[in-house]
Amino acid sequence: MELKEVESSPKYQSVWRNPGFMFLWSGNAIATFTFYIFTISLPLIIYDLTHSPLAMSSMRAIEFIPNIALAVFIGVLVDRYHRKKILMLSVFAQILVLCALIFLLYTSTIQLWLIYALGFILYTSSYMFGNAFHSTIPNLVPEKQLTEANSSITLASSTIEIIGPAFAGMLLLSFSYTNGLFFTMIGFLILFIFIGFVKIPSHQGMKKKQESTFVNEIKEGWISLRENKDLWVLTIVILLANIARAFTLAVLIFYSVDILQLTEAQIGIILGSSAIGGIIAASIAKKSLHYFKRGIIMILALFIDLIGYILLVFSFTWILIIIGMFLIGFGGATMGIHYSTLRQSTTPNHLLGRVAGTSSMLMKLAVPFSFLISGILAEIIDINYIFLISLVITIILILYLSRSSVVKID
Repeated sequence: MELKEVESSPKYQSVWRNPGFMFLWSGNAIATFTFYIFTISLPLIIYDLTHSPLAMSSMRAIEFIPNIALAVFIGVLVDRYHRKKILMLSVFAQILVLCALIFLLYTSTIQLWLIYALGFILYTSSYMFGNAFHSTIPNLVPEKQLTEANSSITLASSTIEIIGPAFAGMLLLSFSYTNGLFFTMIGFLILFIFIGFVKIPSHQGMKKKQESTFVNEIKEGWISLRENKDLWVLTIVILLANIARAFTLAVLIFYSVDILQLTEAQIGIILGSSAIGGIIAASIAKKSLHYFKRGIIMILALFIDLIGYILLVFSFTWILIIIGMFLIGFGGATMGIHYSTLRQSTTPNHLLGRVAGTSSMLMKLAVPFSFLISGILAEIIDINYIFLISLVITIILILYLSRSSVVKID
């Protein structure tokens, strides 16, 4: 049966009334929600197979590879080919991986190297979908609605971040993780169908794909990012802000358990408070533009981060950690929403996949190393000093951003 496509139009006064955006947004939300079953199941599968913490941590490392090593190449593909086809291809690849994993588990033929290989394919496809998803948003909504659209995406992801793990955990109490993976596969099937209803127009990059080499297109994306001075400054700022957060997150649970002697329930509340901060940030992102320029909002977000780190440095009770992580979650989500909107609105659409891939690679490049360095430092110095490092980084970023042209961005 041929799907009838829905075309988005500027006539819609809100993204919530835009059928093209809503099909893509809701399908992505459903798939993300059910993906938590896979996220919890995968380390359990590896543990049952190997009983090795190294094997489990190696899978986490594999998750970073597509974002760091393949981001710019995926960005070229997103700009070269029709983005609807990229979206559907990436989702279909993830469905095939889930089918293969379920088959191997049911037939008891699963091996560690197969898990690594399938995991790599799935996370690569997932990153490809994410790049194409964000590059497609400007094709579906007018520029004045981009902040609302990105806020809606963050609102969904932050909400799912809270309820997704709990839902997955309860589901896996009733089903084996092998059967639980069927729910993840169903979620991706729904997303695949919903994408079929969305009409995504072609873009200029498709027409130029035969006129340029792969390497030249990568360079073109890099040049576009570097020439966009405000976006480049914010890319570097978010890279350093991510390092600060990675330092804190790497030792937060150890600090909570070893120093403050908190329970699992208390730790869960602490981690959930960050997501709640993201929900609040997404809820007010559009309204805040009525009172402040976008550049000022980003500086204020760093100030909120700063207050959060101050609370962590001087935390003597878990309540202070909850408030601190709430503020850090709020600040991070605010920065993410307005950065994504600025990137979408100031980058030519036919370059958006490459610019998104390049900036994403840069912003997350140092995160795995930050986790490692933070863990090593925690063996040498008091953990509160690691929180202090995050605080100092944030102060430097506030001073740097306040003296840049970013403050003038509307």
